[in-house]
Amino acid sequence: MITAVLTFVSTAVFSQDSTVVRYRYQHELGIDVANILTFLKRNADSYLLNYRWHYRPNRAVRAAFNMALSDKSSMGLYPEGRLGHQWGAAIDNWRLYGGGDLYAAFGHHNNLSGSYWKLGIGPVVGVQYFFNKHISLSTEVTLNAFYSLPDDPKSFDPDADKTFYEFRFGSVGMFHINYHFGKKKL
Repeated sequence: MITAVLTFVSTAVFSQDSTVVRYRYQHELGIDVANILTFLKRNADSYLLNYRWHYRPNRAVRAAFNMALSDKSSMGLYPEGRLGHQWGAAIDNWRLYGGGDLYAAFGHHNNLSGSYWKLGIGPVVGVQYFFNKHISLSTEVTLNAFYSLPDDPKSFDPDADKTFYEFRFGSVGMFHINYHFGKKKL
């Protein structure tokens, strides 16, 4: 008799749990806040606008765009873009993730005749903390491998147009504040 009552009560509890509608937020926009908070670090990556489309709870397509444009003689035009994929696991309010990015950038200095293209690839490792359903803070580190294609037709240097490789850490010290939106039923 006690077993029958416990079975009936537990069935009622489990059936109520299954009727709860659960959601996740499919889209995420973020920007680095380290420059705003510290006023110390200044690099082009710090103004990158990031977007992530979470097509599954533990997988996302990543995209980022940065546009540095100035008419000052010591500056120029420096757009860059990234496209990648990430996967990870959530533990309470934390998400640990890894992935990879493809990278493309163009640069043209206002007072120089040359320009360059930079193409790259790199693995990504990061951590994200959720303050609530809509706001999170994340940081990540990448190891980038770049192939640079300079073009300076007016240079007297015979190596001015020589392509080269570059390996460096990227995104170190970046703290992205992210906004999550676009509810999707699980």
